[in-house]
Amino acid sequence: MRRSLAFAATIAVACGARPKAPAPSRAELELHVDARDPSAVRVTGHFRGGSSRVLALPDETVPGVTSFEVGTAGAFRRVDPTKIDAPECVRDCDLRYTIDLGKAERSFEGVVSVGDGTFVAPTPAWIAHPDPMPPGDMAITIDGAAEPTDTFTDVGFATGLRRRDATHYFLPTPDYYEGSFAAFGKLRHRKIEVAGATIEIVLVGATKLAMDDAAIAKWIADDAACVAQLYVHFPVPRATIFVVPIEGSDTVRFGKVLSLGGASIIALTGASLPADKTHADWVVVHEMTHLGFPTMGIRWLTEGLATYYEPILRERAGWIDARALWKWFVEQMPRGVPDAGSELALDKRDTIDDIYWGGAIFMLLADVGIRSATDGKKSFDDVMRAVLGKGGDATVAWSLARVLAVAREATGTNVMSDLVQRYGVRGERVDLNALFTELGVVHHGSVTFDDSAPKAAIRRAMERGGH
Repeated sequence: MRRSLAFAATIAVACGARPKAPAPSRAELELHVDARDPSAVRVTGHFRGGSSRVLALPDETVPGVTSFEVGTAGAFRRVDPTKIDAPECVRDCDLRYTIDLGKAERSFEGVVSVGDGTFVAPTPAWIAHPDPMPPGDMAITIDGAAEPTDTFTDVGFATGLRRRDATHYFLPTPDYYEGSFAAFGKLRHRKIEVAGATIEIVLVGATKLAMDDAAIAKWIADDAACVAQLYVHFPVPRATIFVVPIEGSDTVRFGKVLSLGGASIIALTGASLPADKTHADWVVVHEMTHLGFPTMGIRWLTEGLATYYEPILRERAGWIDARALWKWFVEQMPRGVPDAGSELALDKRDTIDDIYWGGAIFMLLADVGIRSATDGKKSFDDVMRAVLGKGGDATVAWSLARVLAVAREATGTNVMSDLVQRYGVRGERVDLNALFTELGVVHHGSVTFDDSAPKAAIRRAMERGGH
């Protein structure tokens, strides 16, 4: 699951008089964060450049703000964090504030309590920002951060933000609103090297998983290697995986990606998940697949590709067989076909089934279409690799036009562009039964294959990952 953040509430603060000297062309925000105590996350900093009127935190965080002060030349005054009509903060101001994460409101988009004084939060929940956001950079020094080692060790803070070293991080202001995940409190972390990448695994909270440390590391490494089949290597050079144990379950219940500020994934994981069941989990593979494609506002495309590729990659890895793969598609893809009389254009549909399974249908059509148009010489795998090869991973934002241009170049076809118009914009109806029949997928409760079907060879190539 991808996401982006938007905020409605701001903390308005006075930041001194307008200086006579012209402001820098780019804003700079230097912050020092003491993250060692989740009940008192202390931030001090200096903002210069731009012409923003206020400093902002999300409204969910405001109840946890125990103090907020601003000033110039070392002279601070306290500001009411609920006040939104204070004088301007223009071009040059100091700030310091403290947040008790335990008092911040819980929300799907904001701070989440794991228990035992441990919290997970996106960047905007604890880092204030100028509003409106000027172009520029944030330099963040964090006390409590530490570089992971090859074994699990205790740590009080971890984040997926881009780093210069163990305690120094950076964030371009356009990437702020998505940022990355961070965790505060009782944590253990380690790093693994797999498929050309460094992956930091963060175990969040005091609840223990049924797996031992070696099995946890193997689980994440296996999933990373599974996704690397598509991209040739793991799609980003560094990623952070936050594993949050959940009592009373033996499956991964939920996952989410935040990546513009640095590749990170949260996985709410059943504490009873056994090591021999990790290959049956689809959530982490789905989220890791997102890391190899640019961040976009078109959710049916980004979620559709992860929904489509996740079971294919697990089948190629030998974790499920071909019959299970196609049974899953035959039984689940109809969820992405609207009822008669409903809106058909993917751009105008927004239910979960439309976004995930409508998008997956588009991906199946595109993959089959490219393979058909090129006599099996190209596939959507080539599109994914070409996009990533041009720098289009999840830490950058791309337009649809740019993706379509790379798809044309990589495949020598207009298949993807045409399908976007036909199904994304105009909303043609899909005949899934006819498509599965052409692929030789026969479903009567169980799945069998008709290898005499017109596109049976395409189906087999999709399964093995070739052309």
